[in-house]
Amino acid sequence: MLKGLKKVFAGIVAISLVFVVGFGAVSAAPETIKVKRAEVLSALVDNAEYGFTIFTTEDGQVIYCMDVDKKALDQGQTVTLSGNGDAGLLYILQNGYPAKSITGNDEADKYITQAAVWWYTNEDKVSNAFKNATKETDRYQLVSKYIKPMVENARSAKNNQVAPKMDLTVGDTNFTLTSDGKYYESPYMSAALVGASTYDVVLTGGTKNTVAVDEKGVAKTKFNSSERLKIRVPAEEATDETKIVVKFTATGTTTEAKIYKPGNDVYQRVVGLYEDTIPLEKTVNLSVKGGTPEVVEVPNTQANVILLCVFSGILIIIVGGSLIVYAGNRKQKLQK
Repeated sequence: MLKGLKKVFAGIVAISLVFVVGFGAVSAAPETIKVKRAEVLSALVDNAEYGFTIFTTEDGQVIYCMDVDKKALDQGQTVTLSGNGDAGLLYILQNGYPAKSITGNDEADKYITQAAVWWYTNEDKVSNAFKNATKETDRYQLVSKYIKPMVENARSAKNNQVAPKMDLTVGDTNFTLTSDGKYYESPYMSAALVGASTYDVVLTGGTKNTVAVDEKGVAKTKFNSSERLKIRVPAEEATDETKIVVKFTATGTTTEAKIYKPGNDVYQRVVGLYEDTIPLEKTVNLSVKGGTPEVVEVPNTQANVILLCVFSGILIIIVGGSLIVYAGNRKQKLQK
């Protein structure tokens, strides 16, 4: 077992490491967090007088101290969100404990991550003895193998996260009558997402039984990214005035290094890995043009005259013994 944790920075009376035991999903950052002392790590590098104080937070996130020359937080102390860390801090947290396993030993991984945060943010306050630790003082070679490379990578890191976004694919907004004549349906449409996996569809306007359906014809309100849907309106409910607003909504997420600051400046700030949530929303306006089939009445000037106007555009008139068929601009007269 890794043993013996001593003070590794010159001139420091107490050093604190804030973390939560175990792995967990990154959550949204609260405005304030409260910390509590949990344990003291064993010494892993020689030439230290005091151990790292371990904290857990009430929201279950991993938090690391930033200001090596200031006091460790007190039990139950509350700190307030003050902003985002830069790409270097984000790199360390995303590649440190508990986001990744570095050595296979949790205690060593916590030590490596905290030391890297302090070195990156307070290089001039980290002792040369620690930066240049030898095999005699750093028997596990944590500094040379893990901490120093992590700091160097953090210095050159860039935040390459892609901002959450939503792109709609919509053909046109014209509805067509289904082959069985029961429904009007819009063309397929979909939302492709970055930073989110599902989107919701909310319909306003339309008719009582207007719904969004997937490619299997199943009515639902939640769809996977890029999954296609169409809007279905019962033909018997549709009119020329039927208008529908289709709202696509989703919640995108990015991961940030969130910095929390105590009310008293003599204490250290802390930083942890949290999610930022970004609402995504777009709308499409639709109208059911043409509506339901319309019956047109004309003066009955001859006996046994029947007029039927079909939505498809075919007009059939029976006048006496003659059958007259109008299809578009064509006319055919068939004798009985």
